[in-house]
Parts: sequence; structure tokens; C-alpha cells
Amino acid sequence: MESRRLFATESIGGRAVYKLHAVTVAAGILLVLYYRATSVPAAGEGRTAWLGMLVAELWYSVYWVYWVVTQSVRWSPVRRRPFRDRLAAR
Repeated sequence: MESRRLFATESIGGRAVYKLHAVTVAAGILLVLYYRATSVPAAGEGRTAWLGMLVAELWYSVYWVYWVVTQSVRWSPVRRRPFRDRLAAR
């Protein structure tokens, strides 16, 4: 039996705006972490609140790392179009 493709794969263009968004979010989060690292308050001047915010931002940064890792799939999206007649024949 002859093996024929069941779908066609096409590359989708025009993702520059999405890439710009991802880079902007990454820069924003890195700037927040830089700010936290360079502005440590003295003991007693709201240090507990600062530590709470630092923990929250670090937790958010862990989620951000996951988000960056998953961007590789979205930066080169493809569209798959099935050949319905070939699917039905199979």
C-alpha cells in the first residue's frame, strides 16, 4: 500500500509583535528583580514587607522561566491542514 501524507504543514508568518511582547515582559520582570536586589531596606524599615514582596516576585519569576521555555513553540508556529479524502480512505 502506498503511504501518502495525511496533512500539509504550513509556516505562519507575522509573529514579530508576539516576539516583541515576550521580550518586553522578560525585560520588565528582570528590571523588577534588579530593583529588589539593589534596594534592600535597613532592618526595621519595612523589611518584613520587603521580604514578602521578594518571595512573591521570586515565585512569579519561577513561573516566568516556565513561560519563557514554552515560548519556543510559539515563536515558530505551524498550521496543519488535513487531506480529508485521504483520512476517509484510511
